[in-house]
This record gives sequence, C-alpha cells and structure tokens, in this order.
Amino acid sequence: MSYEAALARISGLVKAKRREKEIGLRAAAQESGVSSSTLSRLERGVASSLPDAETLSKLANWLNVSVSFLLLEEEDQDSEGNAPKPTTPEIVEVHLRADKRLSPKTAEALATMFRLLYEQLAQDQQKNQDDS
Repeated sequence: MSYEAALARISGLVKAKRREKEIGLRAAAQESGVSSSTLSRLERGVASSLPDAETLSKLANWLNVSVSFLLLEEEDQDSEGNAPKPTTPEIVEVHLRADKRLSPKTAEALATMFRLLYEQLAQDQQKNQDDS
C-alpha cells in the first residue's frame, strides 16, 4: 500500500464530495464526523500520515466507499472495483495507527518491523516446505 497514493485518493474524493454537495469545510466536518482541520489537511494533501482507523471509517461512510477502497491503489483492485482481502500486516498496521497511545512515527515503525518479520517468517516457512 502506498501512503502517497492513498492520501491522494482521499484528497480527490473529499474535494469531489464537497464540490458535488456545494458545502464548506465546516458542513463537511459536521456531516462526516471528521474535524474540519483534519479534512482540510487531507483535502490539501498535506497530511503527514494516513488517518487512524476511526477517521478512515468515518470518511469511508461519508464518501460511500469502503475503507479498503480508500487505501488501495487502482491496480490493486479487480475488474469490478473490489479490493482483495487485506493482508495480516495491513490489518496490524491499521490497528497500530488507531492506538492513541502510540505516536504516528512509533506506529509506523512498529508496522514496518512487523511487516518485515512477517515476510521473513513466511519465506522461511515456504523454504522449509519446499525442502520437505
């Protein structure tokens, strides 16, 4: 998952929704349940990281799309626009980002560490199966 691609997708969708409804940031914030400052950062594309799971869920509901649609690049979807099932590292990352006790930097570092360990263990397991 590319953070930049996901942020760009969210930015475009928020802009389009506000244009379509002809509403300002405050009205969009009230409708979506996401603060106007967060919506502004996302829409302008200046957010430093992806929103937490709760904010992503609120955005997805307001935009009438799935959370996975917000996070996946177009080439990651099938011909009908459906996203594949998220991987274990992706699920763990969403939960780490949602943990209010962790800074965004710490959540990202833990997610990276988990993803690398997961991939290494999966490769080791595959190699052991191939050797058997």
